[in-house]
Amino acid sequence: MARKIITQVIDDITGDMVPDGLAETIRFSINDVDYSIDLGPESARQFREALAPYTENAERQTGTKRSSIAPRRSTARVDPAQLRAIRDWARANGYEVSDRGRIPAQVIDAYEAAH
Repeated sequence: MARKIITQVIDDITGDMVPDGLAETIRFSINDVDYSIDLGPESARQFREALAPYTENAERQTGTKRSSIAPRRSTARVDPAQLRAIRDWARANGYEVSDRGRIPAQVIDAYEAAH
């Protein structure tokens, strides 16, 4: 059996299907929030035209993009006595933690800040 997957792009503004090869995904940021929108040729032209007064007078920023991925926390094993101490402290300070399993990062952060 053969399977054929067909991707159709819909213009996010007009709701019309965009012919193959003519769709454009435009990415932009405002107030540190990243957006993307799929547009057909006419909507893309209108989008650029609407932003032209701003982009023509704005200062272009390059190389300043910050990663939106949070740094990974170390997964090193922690001493069981330390984990018990964190759980005891958390319960005494109003945090709900289970007897077993992962301790939420916010609880560990609060414990470390208090000690």
